[in-house]
Amino acid sequence: MFTLKIPYAPVHPGVWSVNADDRDFPQFKSRVDALRFAIREALKFEQDGRPALIAVEGVDGQWRMFDHAGKGVA
Repeated sequence: MFTLKIPYAPVHPGVWSVNADDRDFPQFKSRVDALRFAIREALKFEQDGRPALIAVEGVDGQWRMFDHAGKGVA
């Protein structure tokens, strides 16, 4: 399963990251931009028949999982 991870805190002030399988993707100016990128990447994987999830860290430190459509999964 390919999982794109978006941490709660920025890497540097005003810079968010997306990480997946020991790879770092381009850095983003906002968390929303990072999330948009992760959704697009997950959709590409799903269209190729490979499962993908997006893990987003909340302010409480909990990681929440979403599918390629941005819908929460249990």
